[in-house]
Amino acid sequence: MKGITKNIAIALLCAVSSGAFATTTPATDNTPQEAYDDITRSLDDLHPITFQAPAEKYKLLVFIDNQCSYCSTVVKNVKKYTDAGLTMSFLTVAPKSIRDSVIEDMGRVWCSTDKTKSLQQAMAGFLPDNDTTPACSDLVTRQSALADRLGITVTPVMVVVEPETRTIVGSQPPAAILAALKK
Repeated sequence: MKGITKNIAIALLCAVSSGAFATTTPATDNTPQEAYDDITRSLDDLHPITFQAPAEKYKLLVFIDNQCSYCSTVVKNVKKYTDAGLTMSFLTVAPKSIRDSVIEDMGRVWCSTDKTKSLQQAMAGFLPDNDTTPACSDLVTRQSALADRLGITVTPVMVVVEPETRTIVGSQPPAAILAALKK
């Protein structure tokens, strides 16, 4: 996600059961510019797992956890998103109630040799055979700390790299996301 310019703001997409689109910011003390600055300052060091769109229209930073069924659906359908022009870069959120197990499980994903394949398998319920290392666990902990600083409390949340801040609420297919972002 290098080459992101300073004038780009963020938008959040929370996958929940309602299908409403809204134009509000998340519940956090950060301004959109502060959140954007935190993301751009932190992102390279957090090593997101990226699925590149062949004809990119938008970049999405997606916060997930491996015990979230909506997150599994997003990862399972990642090809539909990338085919629609949505580059998807994934980071982990470790909710407090399941923090240790998510850090352990997702650390194994970030320690694997084929991270994209391991992420897809982990989100389908099949964790990689390898163990995590302290460095991989620390990486997942730092990814989750970014989510905490941004006020992300549900998953998945997609941060849309765009020139306008919007919150899109709902488990939306790629076409609905594209239609909302074009408005």
